[in-house]
Amino acid sequence: MNTGPSRQYNSNYPAASPPDDSIMSRVIKPNIMVYGIIAVCALVFIWEYIDLQATALLWMWPTYPMPWMFVTSIFLHGGFEHIFFNMLMLFMFGVTLERMLGNWRFLGLFLGAGIAGNIGYVIFCMATGSDVPAIGASGAIYGVFACLAILAPHIRVYLFMIVPLKIFYAFLLYAAIDIVFLNSDDSVAHAAHIAGALVGVAYAMHIKRQIKRQQTYSVSYDFKAEM
Repeated sequence: MNTGPSRQYNSNYPAASPPDDSIMSRVIKPNIMVYGIIAVCALVFIWEYIDLQATALLWMWPTYPMPWMFVTSIFLHGGFEHIFFNMLMLFMFGVTLERMLGNWRFLGLFLGAGIAGNIGYVIFCMATGSDVPAIGASGAIYGVFACLAILAPHIRVYLFMIVPLKIFYAFLLYAAIDIVFLNSDDSVAHAAHIAGALVGVAYAMHIKRQIKRQQTYSVSYDFKAEM
C-alpha cells in the first residue's frame, strides 16, 4: 500500500499547462502593434531632431507624391506637441481596439487609414492648389477612433480631457469640426482626418456585417439541429 501522495491520469491527455500570467502575455502581446507604432514614431522623431533635412524626402509632398510617402509620412511629426497628442490618442483608442480586432487586423486598419488619409490630402491639395507637405499619424488615428466609435459606441471618453462623453458623440463632434474647417488655413490636414475616418467607419461596418452573418448562421444551425 502506497501511503504517499499519488496522481493518476491518462497519458493520452496530459495535464493542461497553467495560464501565462506574465506582463508579456497580459499587457504587451495584446497591444504589441500599439506599442510598436509608438516606439517607431518616437525613434523617427529623434531622427528628425538630429537631421531634419534627411527626413524631408519622407514627407507627404502633394505636388510630387512618391509611393513611399503615403506610408513614411505617417510616422513623422512636426514637433513634440504634435507627436505627444497623436501618441496619446493612439494609446487611448488603440489599446481597446487592438484587443477587439487582433494584432494584424489592427495594423492593417492603422496603415490603411493612414494611406487613405494621405490620398485624401493629396486630392484636396490638387483641388485647391495647395503645395504644403503633410506629416503625422492623425489620419491613421482617426481611422482607429472611428472604428472604435462604431464598434463600441457606448465607451466613455473625456472630451478635451475634461468633459465625459460617449465615444460615438465625441467622434461625430470631431468629424464635424474637420468638415467645418476643411478649407481653413490652420496648418491641420483636415482632409486627411476625414479620409482616415471614412476608412475606419467602413471597416467597422464590415466587421459588424460579419458578426451579424455569423450570428444568423449560428441561430439557423441550432434551430435545424433541434428539429
